[in-house]
Amino acid sequence: MRKIIIVLSIIVVITACKNKNEEVSTETKKQSDVATDIFPKKKVDIKTVGILLYDGYTTLDAMGPYQVLSEIMGVNVFFVGRTKGLIANGNGMKVLCDTSIAEVKQLDILVIPGGLKETYMATKDTTLLNWIKAIDVNSKYTTSVCTGAWILGATGLLKDKEATTHWYGKKILAEEFGAKIQDKRFVKSGKYWTSAGVTAGMDMSLALVNEITDEKYTKVAMLDLEYDPQPPFAGGNEQKTDKEVVEAMRKMYEGGMETALHPEKAFKAMKFDNKKDFICGMPISAGIADTANYKGKVYGFCSTGCKDEFKKSPATYLATK
Repeated sequence: MRKIIIVLSIIVVITACKNKNEEVSTETKKQSDVATDIFPKKKVDIKTVGILLYDGYTTLDAMGPYQVLSEIMGVNVFFVGRTKGLIANGNGMKVLCDTSIAEVKQLDILVIPGGLKETYMATKDTTLLNWIKAIDVNSKYTTSVCTGAWILGATGLLKDKEATTHWYGKKILAEEFGAKIQDKRFVKSGKYWTSAGVTAGMDMSLALVNEITDEKYTKVAMLDLEYDPQPPFAGGNEQKTDKEVVEAMRKMYEGGMETALHPEKAFKAMKFDNKKDFICGMPISAGIADTANYKGKVYGFCSTGCKDEFKKSPATYLATK
């Protein structure tokens, strides 16, 4: 769509130059009117959109909103990594992210994509959760796609608010993070927007485009993206899919979540060289969520956040144990 606008602008400029000593032609005026009509002034002033990336995220959860929200003129849409460098999605595809959460202090829109095990583990990452809460203070919209709602919910920002997430993740979002589950494609609860699984992030993003601009602009964006879903079969949610298929998928997800929901099982047979988490002081016997190897020894931590903090300066923490 940006190319469309550039071409339209060039046409207006060329036409204006040809008639610089004459009155503006009727055709030029029509072109100007069309541009104003299709690309109106934004109703909400949005300049920055940050899409969080972390190892294990689901590709379309992040890339769908990235593409849709990039349709808004004059907006900088970029990825923000838990850390800088190569970040792998759930299937191992790597994206080079040159901006980290440590460098970003303000965003107009924050988008938190989902995943599975790694997403749930991120709900224990206090550094990440504190960053999200700090961004939320000044954001115009704080949003999540799919199970990204778990991470958003872990901050406490969805407690007692209407929200949705991937069909598998609704129970966790409600029971652990206190959200009021809605069986909808996406849910708006004030500045907080949440979507159902994966592809629903694009619908939510288009709804955001509409709120920020207007219906005509949104339809232009949809045309530019040729967004006209026509799946070969009815399905895609619990209600429209055969029960045996739903249950088979549920068991598959539960298998993938086993070590995240019960980390003590994954590390039960391991021996650790620390009795307490160096960062938060939690006894290792209470449960391990992540580990770090340093100089031939294995140390246990209650969360990925604590492990990452330890890895910044292992010698310093070991000297005070």
